[in-house]
Amino acid sequence: MSIKNVGSVALVILLGLVIGVLGIVADELYTVGVLILIIGGVGAAVLAGEFLIRYFSRPRPPA
Repeated sequence: MSIKNVGSVALVILLGLVIGVLGIVADELYTVGVLILIIGGVGAAVLAGEFLIRYFSRPRPPA
């Protein structure tokens, strides 16, 4: 998980929020903003899953 991936997902979520707020003016923009937020949420879930896989697959010291 690189900082580029985290930044990209954060940018997509921010874009979705901005376009969703512009949905006050036009209903179509609200719908597009929600769809972009869903895509950003999926990206965040992928990053969280990758982190968890790397965390739990680390070798553990013997007890």
